[in-house]
Amino acid sequence: MKKTNQKFPPTIKIGILIFDDFEPIDVWGFIQAFSISRFIATDYATTHPVPFHISLIANSNSPKGNAKDPYLVKSYNGPRVVADMYRDQALKANFDVLMIPGGQGVRPILKSVDKFANPNANQPSGELKELIAWIKQMDKKVKIMSSVCTGAAILAYSGLLDGKAATSNHHAFGWVTSFGPNVLWDNVSRWVDAGKYVSSAGVSAGTDMAFHLVSRLAGRAVAETAVSNAEYDWHRNPQLPIHYPQQAEVPSAPPGT
Repeated sequence: MKKTNQKFPPTIKIGILIFDDFEPIDVWGFIQAFSISRFIATDYATTHPVPFHISLIANSNSPKGNAKDPYLVKSYNGPRVVADMYRDQALKANFDVLMIPGGQGVRPILKSVDKFANPNANQPSGELKELIAWIKQMDKKVKIMSSVCTGAAILAYSGLLDGKAATSNHHAFGWVTSFGPNVLWDNVSRWVDAGKYVSSAGVSAGTDMAFHLVSRLAGRAVAETAVSNAEYDWHRNPQLPIHYPQQAEVPSAPPGT
């Protein structure tokens, strides 16, 4: 490819929180939409500049302020990964977007306040308090807070989604919504863009949402080119369910209330 004097917008920084037993496709499907994207007049072989840079953030702080690589984090029924940084380091990294994935690992994170598992649960653990405090700090720094699948339960419990539209995994809808009774839950859409807060339904819906964010942040042409390069069947309309009849049920009330 010939060199060009073209000037490009600044690279947008995407941060993804990872924890033990996160769902693999929640993370890597989301990543792929951004990692395959390229500016107009460049191609996939281009390494710099690129529209997006993605980093994985371990769900813990640096041990005693040590800046060594974070520990290995295992995905659910999948490979382990080494995160790029710890939570305290992420606070200094100037991210534009933060995404919280779902997976079986969300349940132990919220165990201390999970009324489905224990009707009397109402006191958050120290670990959960620290995580929520970090999310609120990151919320003040980023332009977009996002979740995939049951990651919306963590975001909802933080209170940041109160009064805002959001969605989550349709097969875990009742469980997730119990953590955010004041959220304007959508049990049909594959993703919901509520401005700063953008959430998706289960697993592959996170990839659809990610391409939507590529379009929003870098332009439709960049997103469509990325979709073509990925040979991905992008469901562009979040209001058009891919399963009929729609399966997400709206709970009347969680147990113990």
